Amino acid sequence: MKLSEARIDLLSERIVDVLAEQDDVRLQADDQKLRQAIRAIMIDELTVEERLDAEVRKMLNQHRNDIVMGRMNYDELFRRAKQKLIAERRIVL
Repeated sequence: MKLSEARIDLLSERIVDVLAEQDDVRLQADDQKLRQAIRAIMIDELTVEERLDAEVRKMLNQHRNDIVMGRMNYDELFRRAKQKLIAERRIVL
């Protein structure tokens, strides 16, 4: 994750504060619940690439024998598999 937990907490607090100051925005939950929801969304978005990398490693583990025997280049396979999943799932990194 590219941001610390403290930074995420600070950003979620600021987002709620900015929304609360808007005249045309009506918040329907208390600030704590809103901060928690925003924090969860941010963490989910920030960990997309980490989860994707783990999935690609798991996929490539199935081809470990071919990779070890030198028939396939792990780094190239990793890059290709990751790009394929990004395209299929329309993930923005």
